[in-house]
Amino acid sequence: MRATTEIPLWWLALTGLWTLTLSTPSAPELLAGATAAAVCAIAARSARRAMRGSWRLKASWLTWLAPLPKAAVSESVAALRTVFQRPSAGKFERVTVPAAPRAEHEARLATATVVVGCTPGAMVVTSPPDDTRVVVHRLLPDSPTLDQVTR
Repeated sequence: MRATTEIPLWWLALTGLWTLTLSTPSAPELLAGATAAAVCAIAARSARRAMRGSWRLKASWLTWLAPLPKAAVSESVAALRTVFQRPSAGKFERVTVPAAPRAEHEARLATATVVVGCTPGAMVVTSPPDDTRVVVHRLLPDSPTLDQVTR
């Protein structure tokens, strides 16, 4: 990916994330977040190039975002109920992600890790780049986001 495309994409994502964490956005906070995001965007591109990583994203993966709001609310309620009933709830398991060419596989792992981590039902613990399986901590028996990204 070209720097003229990648750096602005990183900047938009990081600035958006920063803005979402603000309770009352003000001009100085937005400016500080945008400045820090620019530095981090350049660092992210440099780090990816140093690791010789290349991601090939698929537009169809955007459908993974649709169930997130509902899943986040319902899984939050279920997770609180589960943890109050059994504080040691949850288990680790290996989940298979469909095999694909390296650039697409790495992009899928990165995207899936973010999407799965947006809800409390499951969390990706590790995703080795040369493996089609990821280690997941599953707090709830059903996680629609995890099931969706592994299809």
